[in-house]
Amino acid sequence: MKIDAKISKLGRHIAGLVVTAGSLAACTAAAPPGPVVRSGAESAAISSTVTEPAGYETIYLSGMTGTLRAPDGSPPGTPAPDSGDTEAQATRALGNIKNALASKGLGFGDIVMMHAYLAPDPKTGRGDSAGWSRAYSKFFGVADQPNKPSRTSITVVLGSPAAKIEIETIAVRKPAGKM
Repeated sequence: MKIDAKISKLGRHIAGLVVTAGSLAACTAAAPPGPVVRSGAESAAISSTVTEPAGYETIYLSGMTGTLRAPDGSPPGTPAPDSGDTEAQATRALGNIKNALASKGLGFGDIVMMHAYLAPDPKTGRGDSAGWSRAYSKFFGVADQPNKPSRTSITVVLGSPAAKIEIETIAVRKPAGKM
């Protein structure tokens, strides 16, 4: 008898837990995703934090450079033309990123994070962060594109001796049907 009473009491507790769980599930049903939230000093060139709502799709772009290649049809071994300084290469790399994003229906405003790898100057051993910042400021935090991603810039040895910068990018978009 005692066992039957305990089983009955246990059954009532389980039933109560099921009702509670169902109620909680209704309270936590997925809300439509909100906007990407960027924070940081208004005067800063970058966002100190970027928060992506649940359910957004993340797009990772491989590192892109702004180095020039030898003209098409050049004999093998033809050296590439001088690709310019860090600012010129960063501007071209950002153009390449813009095209890659556009192919996915995205733009610079969808970027949430950038990693910029700067080649060291042989004289100083440091990357040209000023040149990189000049190029970046043409595209981010401007009137027609006010969004600023979080960003990291570091000096490294790049794979190509001609490259002064390589930029890796992460962008997000709302899930289909939630636009």
